[in-house]
Amino acid sequence: MELLDRITDYLIDNELKLATAESCTAGLIVSELARVPGSGQSIDCGLGVYSPQSKNRYLGVSFDTIERHGLTSEAVACEMASGALNNNEADVALANTGIAGPNPGDDDTPIGTVCFAWAFRHNGNHHHYCETRRFDGTRNEVRLAAAHYALERLPHYHKLCLDSGTVNAEEKRSRQAVQRAIGVQLHAQTDIDAQHEFERRRDFLCNVMNESGQTTLVLGISGGVDSTVAGRLAQLAVERRREQGEQATFIAMRLPYGVQQDADDADKALAFIQPDEVLDVNIQAASDALLESLESGGLALKDAGQRDFVLGNIKARQRMVAQYAVAGTRGGLVIGTDQAAEALMGFFTKYGDGACDVAPLTGLSKRQVRLLGQHLGSPHELVNKAPTADLESLAPQKLDEVALGVTYEEIDDFLENRDVSKSAYDTIVTTYRKTQHKRELPIMPD
Repeated sequence: MELLDRITDYLIDNELKLATAESCTAGLIVSELARVPGSGQSIDCGLGVYSPQSKNRYLGVSFDTIERHGLTSEAVACEMASGALNNNEADVALANTGIAGPNPGDDDTPIGTVCFAWAFRHNGNHHHYCETRRFDGTRNEVRLAAAHYALERLPHYHKLCLDSGTVNAEEKRSRQAVQRAIGVQLHAQTDIDAQHEFERRRDFLCNVMNESGQTTLVLGISGGVDSTVAGRLAQLAVERRREQGEQATFIAMRLPYGVQQDADDADKALAFIQPDEVLDVNIQAASDALLESLESGGLALKDAGQRDFVLGNIKARQRMVAQYAVAGTRGGLVIGTDQAAEALMGFFTKYGDGACDVAPLTGLSKRQVRLLGQHLGSPHELVNKAPTADLESLAPQKLDEVALGVTYEEIDDFLENRDVSKSAYDTIVTTYRKTQHKRELPIMPD
């Protein structure tokens, strides 16, 4: 009990909250610590994750990492710890994965081999440390020794975390683990096969229509690459449904606010997509009327910039109101154009363009959307068009990259597990965490 008392005191004295992600010890770390009276105030949660599927589902461990490094590896342990820290309110996460026995691992990893990871949240950053150790004894002796070792080393690595002031190999590995974990949570892929992704995402739309019983797909077409690619996927999906003898229609919608400055691009997109129907709905009158009603009802806006910001979000939500009105009338599903780059940065309006029934571009980086567009034969000028949300009347056609503070190339590199600069990493991860509420269901009582 001396070790357990000492670690409990350390957690309490340093105001640390602990989460565990345990494979070979299967909850034993938390169980052992809970033997100490009062330890509960320092325990956030304990998660036992044996299978690769559970490691991926609950912690965001990449199947690619498992395949490349094996289940018993520091890389997997590091992603487990990162997932535990990202998904909970803890300040420190302990993770392990190993072979307790009675048989060696599938890759002949010796019995008693355990890989550990300690992850800490400190000053807005995450710090990760890893070790591999081998313990002697029976299965349960190995598990107990591993659980105690993970706790014993916690103060050592916490002090290193507090003392860390420079970028070193451990911190770089820490950033890479966070980067991989976020990518997994967003279903990002390092690379894609364009033909395979086309078929998979077209068939996904077909299957959703079949399972839901809906016969129509609805999507607003802006002239950007995302809506162009999603629109062409939708049209090909309904054509495939009709080939199978089913009723299916794709309705493309033009949803300008007044006069669209890049209307020619939207026309080119529609000519390429060849939708079954096109509806042209100008949202300006409805958007302006709502803002005017808010102001006449007593809403005080501090300046023209804030008024423009509020109006921009009204535009995005008004477009979705229009699409759902059509979908409700025609037995349809609304398609979203959100992809991994926008999801990563929270670059969408909550309940505006972020609202939809199906999101066929999920997991694709911006460059992967462009690759899919090229594969489908989209016009070159649309595939390579500089992205703009175009919601700000005071800054029309403002480039996404200006608003984001990083380039799409940097965002895509992050998603595809490539090296990014520390400044880009900090901007991306900070933005991702600040916009987490956009990617979650409404907050509920505990």
